[in-house]
Amino acid sequence: MAPSLELLFKILCYAYPTSVSIYYFVCYAIAACTLRTSASKDEHPRRSLITSLMAITVLTYCSQILLILISQCPAREDTIVGLLSCVLVFGLELAVLHDTETPLWHPYIGSFAIGLAFDPLLEALSLHLCGRGTTRPFRFIEISLVATRLACVILILTIYLTCCKGSAQGLGSDSERQSLLRKGSSEDTLVTEYGTTDAAEDDSTKTSNKAPECEWERRQRIAKEQRDKRLKETGSWWTYAMGFKLFLPYVWPVNNRGLQVRAVLVGLCLLANNGLNVLIPTQIGIVTDTLTSSYNKSLATTHNGAPSNLYNIQGSPKSPSCWDSPWIQVLIFAGLKLSASEAGISLIRKRLWLPVEFYSERAIVEAAHSHVMNLDANFHDTQSLSDVLVAIQNGQSISDMLETICFQALPNLIDLVVAFIYLSIMFGPYEGFITISTSVLFLYISTTVITRMRSARETEISAYFEEHYVLQSGISGWSTVSSFNQVHYEENRYSLAIQDRIAKQKVVWIGYMTAHAFQYLVLLAGLLAGLFLAVYQVTHGMIRPGAFLTLLTYWSQMMSPLNFFAGLGRSISRNLLQAERLLDIMQTKSSIINKPDAPPFRFKAGSVQFHNVKFSYDNKKQVLKKIDFSVQPGTTIAFVGQTGAGKSTILKLLDRFYDVTEGCIKIDDQDIREVDLHSLRAHIGVVPQNPSLFNDTIMNNVRYAKLEATDEEVFEACRAAAIHEQILGFSEGYNTRVGERGMKLSGGELQRVAIARAILRQPKIVLLDEATSAIDTETEFLIQQALRRLCKNRTTFIVAHRLSTIVNADRIVVVTNGEILEQGNHETLIAAGGKYADLWSKQIFVKPKGQDTDDEDDKDDAQNLNTPKRSTIAGAKEDGAQTGEPIKSSKEQSAEMKTPSGHKKEGSKLNPDAPEFTPRSLASPVVKMRTVAHEPFSPTPAITTKTSPVKIQKPDGPVVSFSPAPVVTTSATPIKLQAAGGPVVSLPRPIGRSSTQSTSEGSNDNCYIAIENVTKPMAKTETEQRNNPRKVSYKIPRYTGARRNQSRSEPSDSNTRS
Repeated sequence: MAPSLELLFKILCYAYPTSVSIYYFVCYAIAACTLRTSASKDEHPRRSLITSLMAITVLTYCSQILLILISQCPAREDTIVGLLSCVLVFGLELAVLHDTETPLWHPYIGSFAIGLAFDPLLEALSLHLCGRGTTRPFRFIEISLVATRLACVILILTIYLTCCKGSAQGLGSDSERQSLLRKGSSEDTLVTEYGTTDAAEDDSTKTSNKAPECEWERRQRIAKEQRDKRLKETGSWWTYAMGFKLFLPYVWPVNNRGLQVRAVLVGLCLLANNGLNVLIPTQIGIVTDTLTSSYNKSLATTHNGAPSNLYNIQGSPKSPSCWDSPWIQVLIFAGLKLSASEAGISLIRKRLWLPVEFYSERAIVEAAHSHVMNLDANFHDTQSLSDVLVAIQNGQSISDMLETICFQALPNLIDLVVAFIYLSIMFGPYEGFITISTSVLFLYISTTVITRMRSARETEISAYFEEHYVLQSGISGWSTVSSFNQVHYEENRYSLAIQDRIAKQKVVWIGYMTAHAFQYLVLLAGLLAGLFLAVYQVTHGMIRPGAFLTLLTYWSQMMSPLNFFAGLGRSISRNLLQAERLLDIMQTKSSIINKPDAPPFRFKAGSVQFHNVKFSYDNKKQVLKKIDFSVQPGTTIAFVGQTGAGKSTILKLLDRFYDVTEGCIKIDDQDIREVDLHSLRAHIGVVPQNPSLFNDTIMNNVRYAKLEATDEEVFEACRAAAIHEQILGFSEGYNTRVGERGMKLSGGELQRVAIARAILRQPKIVLLDEATSAIDTETEFLIQQALRRLCKNRTTFIVAHRLSTIVNADRIVVVTNGEILEQGNHETLIAAGGKYADLWSKQIFVKPKGQDTDDEDDKDDAQNLNTPKRSTIAGAKEDGAQTGEPIKSSKEQSAEMKTPSGHKKEGSKLNPDAPEFTPRSLASPVVKMRTVAHEPFSPTPAITTKTSPVKIQKPDGPVVSFSPAPVVTTSATPIKLQAAGGPVVSLPRPIGRSSTQSTSEGSNDNCYIAIENVTKPMAKTETEQRNNPRKVSYKIPRYTGARRNQSRSEPSDSNTRS
């Protein structure tokens, strides 16, 4: 009976702390995996009392250990180890409860319930087995300690159950007991906030005072938000982790049997390393024992003449063995050490794993790149390029995480378990307790430090990125810094960023150094405790002397697994955050679905039909509304309208970057959604507004449209785009690198390279999206010629804001707010006088800057100079009379100026695509002149001077002329006049009215100049202008509307008619 009770008591001593620890960690693991949190976010009403009772419970265990050591000189190992384990387990729970703000209570309550079942039974068996050797006072004190502990446990359970029952009864009346005011609010604040914006202002103030997050913080925040969202959707960490099985075919070589065999062999190598970690310390002990035996044998031979170890215990002669030779044992140790080195099994493992690792890295990156490249335009337009690139580059974190778990975490865990079992067997239960307690304390300190240093670490990383940003922005913006003379400011700014980063880094380093000091103090304490135990056992003949070195070597090997597990959680968390963004991208589905069985697109003639097309980017705001039109093959259709009207969206739908919301688009009676996407785009050529070139040679950029094209084909395409000769003028010709996105080329060169690329492709349908935007007139002329070659006999769609580029289009469609407002050719739309005519007139006449100021100056000049004025109509009549030219009626003049093709009929050499002069009123626009400088007036004989015609050139338009009427001037003193926004014009100085002027014009002293079109431009050199100051050429100002506002100093209509 006694042996069975002894065995039962020993089992219960070890089973009690083991079951409590297993229950506690399993409960927390389940809670973490299922995302369970405390029922209430508020603290437990009796938390401080429960914590105090737990502390008293731990103290009773410590007191009981001291009492046993004092009362029982050779104390039972199982009793002491069991009580020490209880101190470790309940002490750890107490520390975690103290550090947790909203703990889960059921792991603690269950632990004390287990203790309530084990404690009385253990105490009863202890009194029965060991009570006879203990004096009565010690027995009474021990019973009192156990009773106190049981009372504390019962109180903890009672308090918790009472509070839970009260909370359950109060659930039904929560709505009645809930305050109408929000937490932390009062009636005053409620009254203040009602009908006001004080709270919002406070929030905005707080938000504005917060420093903006850096790029790293933004990515971390987005990754955490995505992880939390996915965890909330899945409901558990296990389901969340199962979401990453998407990467399993890329991490594990599913279809490659050879790589699978290699992975299995790698696992066997890891197990062999685990065995070597045990054999090497053991072999060191054997070598030490062999050397000790050889040394003792040498001493015995020297003193007694015969070695003492040649006889066994019975006294019979012992036959010597080769295994007793220290040389053999050292050779065995060398073989084991070689096997465990980087030249042994580790080399074989890495060599076997290398193809598997490369397969995983290549498969993930290629799959991510392929998936991103096949996503729709909505993804590429809305996602940050840097985020996508970082996500693809972080795809390696998936294989790194799997490798960490399978090939590092599991082997290290095996090492710790084997170490605990091996040391417990070899040195007894005390050494096992020392090993496990040291490991637990080491990991607890590591996790606590990592948790508390998390915010400091994040601020350090933020400061590092801020320093990098300041450095990069200062150097990249050097021209701006130098232009505003802020070099000293940038130097101070960067210096402050370095100081801030160093200060925050110092805090982190001090924290980690302190943590590492405590960690190694724990390891040192465990090592010393184990060595003292080993010394005691060696001196008492309980173990061999070589076991001391075995323990010392084994303990040094345990530091590596402990350090690994200390940072395992942070490593896995970092890998999950890095993989989260890639997982989100890989789970994104493209809205443009290319059906696997879709037939290829068959081009016939190039007719295009839009049938009741509607489209919205976000399924909320309609961008296109019932777009319905047809395009005949080989015709050119242009879309004009204000920004955001939906013009470029039409081109995107045609190239199927997006799919229509309603309706359909057909090309040659084929719905573009029903044909193969790649075959459709093979027949479409695009010249975008801002062409993007690769950082490669011009030859490769042009050839990108047709990879199999020869060099001669590329040359012909560039000649057609009027860029060939210019490319040959570069230092390296066609081998010149264009820079990132073609930044080394000018705007015109970039556009013509894009046109050459489209010409080389030889598309059947051409899409031009602002292909001639923001370029000069001469370059525009060259590009227009190249576009004519490209669009010849091809169905062409043009989006343009400069109406001069699309006047020759077969049809012009005016788009407003996603609807077709009007359509027709240029002449038809001008004659209709609708939206297009309004846009045309606005582009021809632009209001000059500072007009109001000029009006005021004109008023002052009129008062000072007494300069007479003449009406524009009267002046024109006089000019016609003097020059002998017939005077045209206003209708004829208006018709001539409204019809751009009229110049072609007259044999004009002007650019037919240039904007024409099309006033919207009968009165011809006039250019007002004001005095800017004059010579001091001196009375001289007055003479009458006949002025010659003055030539004026409009911006990007024809040269026009005016003929001032004869004026009475001084003999040779000119007056200098300046048009608003134009150059200075020298004219004779008037001193009175001309006899030909109307008397009705004498009330105002401003001079006006009439403008009329001429057919041939007249270029004047600077020498001719200086010789004849009355014959000058300058560009007239552009007006913002069809007619500028009439100044108060100008003649009224009544005066003109008079």
